Amino acid sequence: MTAARMTGGIMLIVCGALAGLYASKRLKRRADFLTQYLVFLTRAETMISYCSLEISRIAADPGDAPLLGTMLSVCLSELDSGRELSAAWCAGVRAAENEGLLRGGDVSLVMSFCDGFGSAGTDEEIARLRLHRELVRQRLEVLNEEAAKRQKLYRVVGTFCGAMAAAITI
Repeated sequence: MTAARMTGGIMLIVCGALAGLYASKRLKRRADFLTQYLVFLTRAETMISYCSLEISRIAADPGDAPLLGTMLSVCLSELDSGRELSAAWCAGVRAAENEGLLRGGDVSLVMSFCDGFGSAGTDEEIARLRLHRELVRQRLEVLNEEAAKRQKLYRVVGTFCGAMAAAITI
């Protein structure tokens, strides 16, 4: 019976540690998503500046941004079905949110990208894009600072909770 309790205790500690690692990984995925989104915005600015491409053509090729794939593919399918850009973009952002890639302030920030997009001249759109890119960069800095603190905390708390549960059960 003692071996079974020890095994159960070790399993609880491991489960707690894994829960902490999972929470830590989610935070890292959010930061990776915003990093890839920042690259997408830079590409979009360049393509609009030099090629005058529409945003739908830019979104069709996410480049080296696999985390943006779902968001952009939902956006494109919504555009193909006849929805306007802002509604299609919101649907794509919601899809990214449902995958756990965005949360809270991230959602409203990414959603604000298409508010009024296409209603001004190229120079104004590029200025808006640069402003949006700067806001995303600032949010990413805050998220990276938060991640540095919380990732270790999540792992330690997960392991500690598992150890406490094991101690209580043994």
